[in-house]
Parts: sequence; C-alpha cells; structure tokens
Amino acid sequence: MPHHTALDRARIARVRADQVASLYARWHLTSASMGFGAVILCGVMWQEVPLRVLTAWVALIVANQLWRGALVRAWRKAQPGAAAAVRWGRYWAIGSTIAGALWGVAGSAMFPASPAYQGLLMVCLFGVVLGALNLTADYKPSFYGFVLAALVPPIVRVGLVGDAPHAFLAGVMLIVMIGILAFGHRLNDILTEALATRYQNSELIDELKARTRAAMDARAAAEAANRGKSQLLAAASHDLRQPLHALSLYVGALGVRARDAEWQPLVGNVQKAIDALETQFGQLLDLSRLDAGALVLSRRAFPLGALLAEIAETFGAQASARGLVLRVVQTRLWVDSDPELLARIVRNLVANALNYTREGGVVVGVRLRGSRVAIEVVDTGVGIAPEHRERIFDDFYQIAERAERPSRQSGMGLGLAIVRRFAQLLGHDVTVASVLGRGSRFSIVVPRAMGAADSSRRVRTLRRRAPERPPATLRGRIVGVIDDDPAAIEAMRSLFCAWGAAVADGADAQALLARLGDLERYPDMLVVDYRLAAGASGVDAVLTLRDELGAPIPALIVSGDTGREAATQAREAGLAILAKPVIPGALEGACLALLKPGAASRAA
Repeated sequence: MPHHTALDRARIARVRADQVASLYARWHLTSASMGFGAVILCGVMWQEVPLRVLTAWVALIVANQLWRGALVRAWRKAQPGAAAAVRWGRYWAIGSTIAGALWGVAGSAMFPASPAYQGLLMVCLFGVVLGALNLTADYKPSFYGFVLAALVPPIVRVGLVGDAPHAFLAGVMLIVMIGILAFGHRLNDILTEALATRYQNSELIDELKARTRAAMDARAAAEAANRGKSQLLAAASHDLRQPLHALSLYVGALGVRARDAEWQPLVGNVQKAIDALETQFGQLLDLSRLDAGALVLSRRAFPLGALLAEIAETFGAQASARGLVLRVVQTRLWVDSDPELLARIVRNLVANALNYTREGGVVVGVRLRGSRVAIEVVDTGVGIAPEHRERIFDDFYQIAERAERPSRQSGMGLGLAIVRRFAQLLGHDVTVASVLGRGSRFSIVVPRAMGAADSSRRVRTLRRRAPERPPATLRGRIVGVIDDDPAAIEAMRSLFCAWGAAVADGADAQALLARLGDLERYPDMLVVDYRLAAGASGVDAVLTLRDELGAPIPALIVSGDTGREAATQAREAGLAILAKPVIPGALEGACLALLKPGAASRAA
C-alpha cells in the first residue's frame, strides 16, 4: 500500500485483520487448488518420476494441508481480533511458504531429461502459481512466500542445464516471475486501498447520521476520496498494465526465436496465462471504475451493423478453435447508446456463452420490440438453474456446478456483473432465459434510433473489400521507441530485433533525437507510449519529432489508459493507437500497415 501514513492506524489494522481472515476463510479453496495441481503433476510426470518419489511428495503436500487445516480450526476457535492478526497471518505465511517450497522441490528434484516433459513441468508450476494469485494476493507475506519458494528452485534448475536454450528459458521464466511478483504486489496495494477507503466511507456515513453540520464535511471528504480514487484508477490502468505489456512482448520475442516445436507449446501456454491475467485485471479495473463513478457516458445514435461485424471478427476464430459455430445475424437497425460500453456488454455476453458451451454454438441477433431493440445472445450450453439466474449478475458470484467450464478458462465471476452494472448505467434492461442442460438466451434491450437505411450495406461492403497488402517484413527497418519504462523499452527491443528491425530508443523526444543523431539516419517509424514522465504526452512527442526532423514519420501510440482521452488525442493528431498490453501480432500488423506507401502522409 503506497501511502499508509495517510490512513488511520486503527483502520489499517482492521484491513489487515480482514485480509488475514479471508486467507483462513478460503482454506478449502487453497486445499482444492493444491490437490488439483498435485493430481495434474502426478499425471504428467507418472512415467518420468519413480512412484515412491511421487508418493512421498504427495504425502508431504497432504501433511502440510492437514497442518493448515488444524491451524484453521484453531483460528476459528480463538476468533482473534485485529491485534492478533499479524501473528495469525505469519502462521499462514509459513504454511504458504512450505507449500511453495514443495512445488519448488518438485520443479527441481523431479526435473526430467526429456525437453517436452520439462516444458510440461514448467507449465504446471506456473499454472499453480497463477492459480494461487487470487488466493494469496490479499496478504503479501503469504504471496511472496509461495511464489518465490515455488519458482526460484525450478528457474535455477533450468539454468543449470548449461545450454543456450535452457539459459534463455531460465531468463524468460525469471522475467515472468518478476512480472507476477510486481502484479501481485500492486494488486494487493489497490485491494488494500479500496478496503481502507470502504471503511473510511463507512465511518463518514456514521458521522453523517450523527451530526448535520458534520455531514457537509463528510460529503466533501467523500467527493475528494472519489477524485483520488479516480486518479488512482488512472494510474493503475497505466502502471499495472506495464509489466503485462512487457511480458507479452517478451513472450512474442520468444515465440519468434524458439523455432523448436518442443518449445512452442510452452510459449503458447505462457501467452494464455498472460491473456488470462489481462482479462481478470481488466474486469477488476472496470468494477473499480464503476464503484468510483469514473465512467463518463457518450451516448449517440449509431448502427448496430458495425458492432455485430466486430463481434463476428473478434470471436469467430475462438469459436472455430473450440469446434463451435458462431452465427452473427446482421441488421440495418440503429440504436441510441454508448457505442463503447454497449460493445463491451455484448462482448462479455458472447465470451460467457462460448465459455459455457460444449457443443453446438452461439447465435447473436437482433429483435425489434416496438420502440426498442433487443440484442440477443443464444447458446446451446450447459444452462442455468432457476435459483441462480439472478445471482449470476452479482459481483464475484460463480455457480459451483458450472465451475468446470468447457473452455477450461478460469475467471472471477465478474463478466456478467459488469454487464448488469454497465446496463444499469446506460438505462438498458438485461434479461436471461435458460433451460438447464440445453442453453441460455441473454438479451440487452436498447432504445431504437433512426438512421441511414443503407447502413448495413455499407458494413457489408467494407467487410468484402480486400485490404491493401502491407510490406511483408520489418527486416532492415529502424524503429524509434519512446517510453519512460526501461523494461518496456527492452521488451520492444527484443521483439523488434526478433523481427529483424533495429531500435533507437529514448525516454522522451529529445533523448531519441540525440540517439538518432548518433545513427545519422531517420527512423522508418515511431512507437511511442502515450503517458511519459512528468506528465508529458506521447502525442506531443510525436509532433515534436516530426517538426524537428521535418518529415511525417509514421507513428503508433501505445496506451495503457482505459479512458477516452488517449484515443481522442491520437485520433485528432491522425495517429494510430494500440491498447496495452499489446499483442505482438497486432503490433507487427499495425507497424506494417503504417509502413505502406502513402500511409504516413494520409495519417499526417
């Protein structure tokens, strides 16, 4: 937590007590996670490790969890207060460290000779650590103890193999571990700050009830707290995306360099883990922004055709990869809503439908209901029992029997909660109809608007038009990178070098100009972070460079901000923009598109 001194010590003690209590309350989830991970590891290493070794290791896992179970019973009996929370938290952290050490021992002592099984072992270990993030991030000592004890031994063991591929893999694993530690640390800060702010607001509400005059002061304090929370969210949006952004670029570089087919599954699984982290982090930020009232609506009339075309393009490949059919029925209807928030509602509904569908598919279509339009997402999935149909929209609610999803993706129970909260903010109705075992129908009902009759024809024309072919490679290009984060610059350098390009970097426009002066060559394009040090803007940096160099150099803005300001400024300056964490394929495609003949002049 970055500013403990600004908060009352008693409130901090209450926060710590609640965090420790949450660890003990979720003991059953911790035991289930350890048991599930142990079963998977034994299944993977069954033919590579002697049975007596696996048996002994599982026995130690069980013994540690039984000891922690006894600790939970003692905690429930003692019902300790805030004063004893640190001591009980220390006990739990010891158990977490022992659990992590057992996984670390498995990663080093059971290290197989086969590269393929080595990759599977590392995927198991990182999967267990990422799964434990939700269970341990509440309390830093427990989180650090588990992650370090679980990952340091296997990283050292991989590095001791001695050849170049294993040394490179050990380096990537170390970078991923550091990213996980940084993410967990900052996530704990935000969760702690939010919990402390909740208690502070509760105290202010009590004070409002007690005195009328104090109510005015409390209201002013609450408004100040909301402004501070909005600023915190803006900073979190950028700062917490930075390690994920760098991780994604490093994994992209590894994917380019690791040509051996044995390493490709490992790279793919690490990328999936990063994608899962980004999804969960984005959901947490959305929920926090809703709680802080930091979302500003931008309602207007617009055609649904473009939104549906985007849904088809975004989820088509994902559905095909799972053997499902995704059918999106086009329409000419216009609606009155916020295009960005409505698109996110529909995306969440489609993603949820695909996650819970084993066979068949998902249909997205539109029905006209008088003066309103119902956007419907229908699936042939597992369905929802009647007693759960309202609670599925609650924050963090997950149905126990639906926890084993067909898609095998983890989640926190926030997707539908955000759908309901966004819909309430927009004044739209969300309904669900479902038959257990046969599927579900989710509907979002939006006011109809009058628009151009040929809107759907324009959408279809744009989709049929073949895009211009960009240059086939970045090899031999000079890319100017501006970012005040050294880790992001190094990740960019690794990725662009893997593509055959050279990188000139700097923390601001002047630093990059000095580096270019040493090269005595103009860059072919620029990749610039939107938010730079001392409040500087990446858009201004691009304009400065173009003015100093006297050329409309193609430029791409990379932004971790979730608001509209970055996209608006980039659009007004005629610049392309990508959101962090950047997917390497999207970055390459955007760069190649900007390097097409005439692209820079059109953008400028």
